[in-house]
Amino acid sequence: MNRKWSSLLLLLVLSVTDAYLLAHPNLIGKIGVLVYKHHYIRNFPRALLTVVIVVGLSLAICELIYRFTQKKTALFSYLVLTGISVFWFMYVFVTFSSFSYRITGKAFIYGAHLLPVILAGVNLRYLFKRIPIKEPVGDMPIGEKNGSEAV
Repeated sequence: MNRKWSSLLLLLVLSVTDAYLLAHPNLIGKIGVLVYKHHYIRNFPRALLTVVIVVGLSLAICELIYRFTQKKTALFSYLVLTGISVFWFMYVFVTFSSFSYRITGKAFIYGAHLLPVILAGVNLRYLFKRIPIKEPVGDMPIGEKNGSEAV
């Protein structure tokens, strides 16, 4: 199987798993979803749509950066996106360590932690994919001369 297809299949499986986990909190978690009006994870189709949109946008942004930016800009962008994902993971970890979220059920908690991990994985994959690619150095049109030859 092609590496790109296997990566997309892995992302799809992780996204479906995350949506399933987010859509199945225990009774207290369901009440919390209703009270705090988290419409986007109320049931499995909505949770799946939410997760697929977030992962798809992240994948599209990474692909655009990969194709249309220079190496330094791309590496910096991937590091920033990975930092945002790690910060989001830390925020979820701290938030779900509090008592009110800790009683929402293990599946819901694991689902909340899985989405930032997926995004960090996507960003790091593109970062490591971009590192070995070399760009041409000093690409100048033939008719132009640099400062030392312009006399």
